[in-house]
Amino acid sequence: MKKELDHKLYMGFCGFKVPIPPLLSEIGAKRSATGTRAHASRLSELERRVYHFIVMKMAVVKEPITTEFIANELEEPNDQVLEIINRLENLKTFIYRGDGKGINWAYPFSLENTGHRVTASSGEQFFAA
Repeated sequence: MKKELDHKLYMGFCGFKVPIPPLLSEIGAKRSATGTRAHASRLSELERRVYHFIVMKMAVVKEPITTEFIANELEEPNDQVLEIINRLENLKTFIYRGDGKGINWAYPFSLENTGHRVTASSGEQFFAA
């Protein structure tokens, strides 16, 4: 399904907002989606499990998720979970640790105010990453 953008996209440049032509924003979105699919296809089963756990728990606990918490809950070695988290963060697609310890951004959720809200089917609202 294709949805047309209801608003224009802008890019900041020297303190000014410069409109981005729809064709360029569409090309950028396609490249981003292609890159995300490529990253996702290279994840191991355990990496997927850790990522999905982070997203599901973030929606419930609503505070940064730590390596120790993930390792304890999934009953996986702490150093292996840390290695997976580092890999996911280095892909710059899946997660981000604002303080270097707790994960506060896991696509599609953010614990920080991004100005964009997502409403789950349960009615709960979250900030979008």
